[in-house]
Amino acid sequence: MNHEGRQKALRRHGLTETQDGFELTAQGFQKASRRAQGLREQGDPEAVRMLALSPEDPLRWEYCRCIQIEAFTAEARASGF
Repeated sequence: MNHEGRQKALRRHGLTETQDGFELTAQGFQKASRRAQGLREQGDPEAVRMLALSPEDPLRWEYCRCIQIEAFTAEARASGF
């Protein structure tokens, strides 16, 4: 994955890169919430707890950020980056 491909993947996953790591965009929060719903349907207890929180709760945002970082990392590894 080249630099341009990496930037596209970050946007696709709703992430931006900062000096301190990754930040989640509103689009990324929405995507992660949909992924969490799928995990909840599979019986994932962490997804159940996180989706019970208010969408404004910082802990829910952090959970969603981690979900999107995991998806981005998997894509980057698969591409050989």
